[in-house]
Amino acid sequence: MDYRKHWRPCWAFVLLTSLSLQVNADDTVSFVANVAPLLQKQCVTCHDAELSEADYRIDTYQHLMRLGDGSPAVISRQPDKSKLFQVLVHEDETLRMPSDSDPLSETSINLIKTWIKQGAAFDGGSQDQPLNSLLPARQHPLPPTKYPAAIPLSALAFHPSQSQLLVGGYHEITIWNLNGKLASRIPNQGERTYSIDPHPTLPHVLTSSGTPGLIGEVRVFDLSTGTLDSVLTIADEVILDARYSPDGNTIAVAMPDGSTRLIDCKTGTEKLELLGHSDQVVSVAWHPDGKRLGTASRDHTAKIFDCQSGASVATFTGHTKPVNDVAFVNHDQAISVSDDGTAQLWSVRDGKRIRELAKNKAPILTLAMAPEQFAVSGALDTQWFKRDGSQPLKRFNDSNAWTTITVFDSSGETFASGTQAGQIVVRKHESEPLRFDAIPGR
Repeated sequence: MDYRKHWRPCWAFVLLTSLSLQVNADDTVSFVANVAPLLQKQCVTCHDAELSEADYRIDTYQHLMRLGDGSPAVISRQPDKSKLFQVLVHEDETLRMPSDSDPLSETSINLIKTWIKQGAAFDGGSQDQPLNSLLPARQHPLPPTKYPAAIPLSALAFHPSQSQLLVGGYHEITIWNLNGKLASRIPNQGERTYSIDPHPTLPHVLTSSGTPGLIGEVRVFDLSTGTLDSVLTIADEVILDARYSPDGNTIAVAMPDGSTRLIDCKTGTEKLELLGHSDQVVSVAWHPDGKRLGTASRDHTAKIFDCQSGASVATFTGHTKPVNDVAFVNHDQAISVSDDGTAQLWSVRDGKRIRELAKNKAPILTLAMAPEQFAVSGALDTQWFKRDGSQPLKRFNDSNAWTTITVFDSSGETFASGTQAGQIVVRKHESEPLRFDAIPGR
């Protein structure tokens, strides 16, 4: 699937923005409630970290207040002397913003002018917080009571109890007992879910989701109540992975622009941005020490980052097609799998290949790690290896459809896989696999 960046208007969002502009002359203009939605809708696309036209970013309040050369873009209580306001009302169409678009409405311009007149105050949590994360949480459509057909499974995780599975559905997370009985449903989720990660100690579950070409989100749900706790990050393309650090204090988010963001779990603010990939990051994996992070990208590479400095310390370039997943197998080795049909073991110190573990004619899509072994799965079959990659343990094919997502429980004794046809297969010890369709209402 091509995840190229573009924007399509969402009528609910346009309505929300229109309502946010209706401020009486005597009212205090809120940056979060009034200004941020306007800027996000009209301006951020051309002035974010990726494009930064005219070397000016407005994707955070902190960036908004200063031009690229460090001079002030907004002068408190003086809109006529503020560059931000001047470019909105410039008589020369070639200099007026937004460029290549109709000028802002009089209502919008007056709102910006009033906000600056009132002191251009910030009323959010952190001045370096992305504007899209300041917006009210989107209320997603309810999932269908009964699914008309199966959907490909793209997210799977064991419940902290280890006795249930969390499965990505359509605008929901479904929770299934291991015998295939639907236990509960968590709504208000993005259209498709791409990752699910329970918090290591708290009753929270982290998800990445989205609608291709429209929106991506990272949401946190209260697992005990099924209610939305927070929306940490929003993008204009699907977000394919988000993972808690081993101590649960930091969240790594695989961004569609090729970056990886480290977010403080308690405050929701960005701690660090990891740069180096030239295409969408599709998977992230924490080292057990919490100091390093592995990333896999559509740019055909996998990387290792130092999570304290933000530096890229190793790049593996041994794949010839997009890399789908990455994981640490021990202190200084990692494994990555790719659309090129290979699973490669390599050094996290220098990015050099140690050996090729598997070579298939069809893509390998997913990895699953356990204390003593790991699994690589995809279009053809599943292969288990010893945790250090020294020898293969088992090879099998549980479905006629592609295996798209896999996971071990915490003990490594139970293995679950999800398929392109919407089926879950559960393997426990040496017993026969149990199969069920993850299709609510059927």
